[in-house]
Amino acid sequence: MNKCRRCGVIIDGAAVNCPLCGAHVNEGNSPSVYDYPAVSVKTQKQIVWQWSLFISLLAIAVSMVVDLAVNKTITWSVHVLFGLALPWLCIARPLLLKFNLRKHITWGFIGIIALIFYLNGWVNDFAEPWAFWLGAPVAVLVWQSVLEILCALDKSGRADYEMALTKICLLSLICIGISFAWLKECTWGWYVCAGRAAIDVCALCIFAKHSYFGELKRRLHI
Repeated sequence: MNKCRRCGVIIDGAAVNCPLCGAHVNEGNSPSVYDYPAVSVKTQKQIVWQWSLFISLLAIAVSMVVDLAVNKTITWSVHVLFGLALPWLCIARPLLLKFNLRKHITWGFIGIIALIFYLNGWVNDFAEPWAFWLGAPVAVLVWQSVLEILCALDKSGRADYEMALTKICLLSLICIGISFAWLKECTWGWYVCAGRAAIDVCALCIFAKHSYFGELKRRLHI
């Protein structure tokens, strides 16, 4: 009497294959041609996220169809679209990925800036773009402060925070260019953001020269 190497079922000595799982009796511990292929099984968490996304998209589609049918244009359904898209942007997307504090913070501040612009458009249709020249710079300054603190505390993920501060420096410079192209002037907010980000980059170049430039070369594939 033999015992199946895979499922442990007692097998008659004359049997060549296990009657339950099909494993070959004489193969020992080697892989069997009768082994079942690995099957990917969806977890309950994945199913919940998929259904949540489906319901959100369905609600957006239904609200837009009703809005178009009643008002012949898109009016109140924009609020439904933004209200459902913002949680997915700030919460669901980072949670679906592998946990990363920097990504959670990044998408959170992106959501805050998007909300500020949304409120500006809703209140005065950007007649006075305070979201761009005041709201967004304040949010970016807070974002910089959080990244600076985490860069100092998290030694293992310091390279990611250094690159994030570098990107904010580039973002601030781009926004200064947009200010001159859109508003024909630039307010103090983006100058402060760019100046503070430039100080951060200079500090990294001085005090973390080798690691910072090494990470830049790796990211830029140089």
